[in-house]
Amino acid sequence: MTAAPSRPAVRLAVALALAAGAGTAGPAYAQDGAGAGTLEEIVVTAQRREESLMTVPIAVSAIGGEALQRQNVDSVEDVLAQVPNVSFVSLGSRDRKEVSMRGVSNQLNPFADSRQSPYGFYIDEFSVAVGTSNPEILDIERIEVLRGPQGTYFGRNAVGGAINVITRKPTNEWASEVGASVGNYGSWGVHAIVNAPIVDEKLALRASAQTRRTDGWIENIHPVGGGNDGRFDAARATLRFKPTDRLTWDLNYSTMEGEEGMRVGVPTGFLTQTWRNVYYGGRTGFIANPDGVGFFPDNTTRVNFNRPQSVGSSFDYVSTRATYDFDAMTLTIVGGSLESEVYNFGDVDGGSIDAFYEELLIERESKSGEIRLQSRGERRLEWSIGAFVGEDRGVLIQPTFHGTQSPLNRPAGVEVTGTNSDTTNEYWAVFAQATWHFTDSLNLILGGRYSTEDVRTVGQSRSNGAVTGTNNRSSSFNDFSPRATLSWQPLPGQLLYATASKGFKAGGTQTTGTVQLRNEFDPEELWNYELGWKGELLDRRLRVDLSTFYMDWKNVQQFVRFQFINPVTGQLLGATGIDNASKATVKGIDFSTQMAASDQLRLGASVGYLDATYGRWQRAFIDGAFIDASGKRLINAPRWTLGAHGEYSAPVFGYDGFARVEWNRRSSQLSNTFALRYEFFPFIAPSYGVVNVRFGVEGERWKATAYVENLFDERFFTNSYEKAFYSGVQVETNVRHVGLEVQYRFGGTSTAGL
Repeated sequence: MTAAPSRPAVRLAVALALAAGAGTAGPAYAQDGAGAGTLEEIVVTAQRREESLMTVPIAVSAIGGEALQRQNVDSVEDVLAQVPNVSFVSLGSRDRKEVSMRGVSNQLNPFADSRQSPYGFYIDEFSVAVGTSNPEILDIERIEVLRGPQGTYFGRNAVGGAINVITRKPTNEWASEVGASVGNYGSWGVHAIVNAPIVDEKLALRASAQTRRTDGWIENIHPVGGGNDGRFDAARATLRFKPTDRLTWDLNYSTMEGEEGMRVGVPTGFLTQTWRNVYYGGRTGFIANPDGVGFFPDNTTRVNFNRPQSVGSSFDYVSTRATYDFDAMTLTIVGGSLESEVYNFGDVDGGSIDAFYEELLIERESKSGEIRLQSRGERRLEWSIGAFVGEDRGVLIQPTFHGTQSPLNRPAGVEVTGTNSDTTNEYWAVFAQATWHFTDSLNLILGGRYSTEDVRTVGQSRSNGAVTGTNNRSSSFNDFSPRATLSWQPLPGQLLYATASKGFKAGGTQTTGTVQLRNEFDPEELWNYELGWKGELLDRRLRVDLSTFYMDWKNVQQFVRFQFINPVTGQLLGATGIDNASKATVKGIDFSTQMAASDQLRLGASVGYLDATYGRWQRAFIDGAFIDASGKRLINAPRWTLGAHGEYSAPVFGYDGFARVEWNRRSSQLSNTFALRYEFFPFIAPSYGVVNVRFGVEGERWKATAYVENLFDERFFTNSYEKAFYSGVQVETNVRHVGLEVQYRFGGTSTAGL
């Protein structure tokens, strides 16, 4: 008798059948306006100048503004889901994502005062990595995701790669757009965009704003009520001044704010060592109290918190960018100032008992400026030189208080633990890159960046009102990160390249003095060796992008945290700091392809493969115990990242219509460092596959799109976190989303700037 097919197999078959019948009207990584029957040219700025994607010897994925709208993209997370060998885990709210590029991710405390990202994140060439990891997406021209070290142009900490967001700029015509959306779980949103010329061909303003609301899908069954309801607001205004054809000056202000009723997650029942001792007498295993809601996967929508929560973040920045074109070169100046807040208020024990509550607030600010001079036009030697300077500061205030039912038998309202810290990072760098065109088809790129960074931290830790550690430390780091690339175009539309490049992420100081760690932790250094091929075939109906790489990653920075009860004083003490794993190696393949199967049908697919493991690391301190983590998989580095998409365009009652299907799959992954010791659920996130379906109709000025995301209601998680303790480690569930978006445009439709 033939066995019945498994549910994943059935879902995959349905997804592929839908894709074959529906396929894509612009590749998932394409920009706007495809030619009939061919793939359009994609222009990127991965090397700080406009170039065709197919001539840039870097592994780049790019998605344009029209494709962003068709795919219902409202955050960078939605873009990353389409990119091979890029993955992410959530830390319980929308703007708290850990991004992994080719297995390179951040293993540091997500709630530290100053915390550097392992990738560069730029909006209109201004670095925003200090302030956000997942901003709202509105009125965007293009998003580029660069994989592999990008130190020369994207600077400090771009070890794993870079995200480059380009917003739409003011144009010389009156235009506006309004839109609205509705969805399940009480979700709705509205947005507006206006473009206003002020002085003909000299001065123009472009502004956009949006607000979104949701009731969420998780309910707090406690009488205090609440759940993961959320509000998300964003606005941006850009003023462009162009007094001559040579000078273009943009001034931008952006603000974003989001608040949710809780850190998104449901309990699993498993407790790590500290909270077994606090609540359950040191017993091991899945011994937490179900607390009236039960555990995942049986429970995916309920929690039981005795105190309300407020979880949120805000992010504001002012930036400016000016370019002046000389006859033979272009001068670019970029600068700006950024401020952000992250906060968690309310219940922290994760149960119906009133054990503990917290008031966490992190305030961060960043100021930076860059000046760059680069050659113009086609020439045998293209060059670019520049300098960068900046300062980041972060202030952390994190008291946790005893509740009325404290398991440590202390009065309510008394501080159980507390941390205050203030860290400043000052840095500067100089960089240069040159491209020598030996022939029309053979090129050599040499580049490098020299940087220095000074870090200073002042901090204090407390337990039950007593000071348990103080800190006043500083350290300095210097680095030179080179890049060398040889590229060859044997035929038109074909590119072969080989690259060796270095990435660098500075070290730092310990934030508290509670453990006997070194004054500072070492910087990370990564060497990437890569071979790639890009090709356009079948008269530009087929595009292929393939790269293979080997990365040697040294001094991987790891967050160390373990809390314990002093048997004499009854104090809850913590061992908190940053250590360095010895090294790691990453080997893998990136592959993506797009095909214009016909004038109406476009198809695409992507495959990412990673073999990412720690080297010799025999004394990894995980949850209070030393273990041998040598040879174990890296955190947040799934072995396989797969995707397929298709879109079919056809007239619908005289209008332009389309149907789109997307399928994305990630294999299992270690969701945080606890997985190195507890090699099972919930720290091993299972593999999952998600199918999204979209349908749209568009007229000359209006557009309507309906969508179903997570069509088969796949119940999965990518994260696990220990912020709530009583009922066990939490995981963030995923659910099906259904919605409709409508947009209407007034006035002109040009997207070209002044």
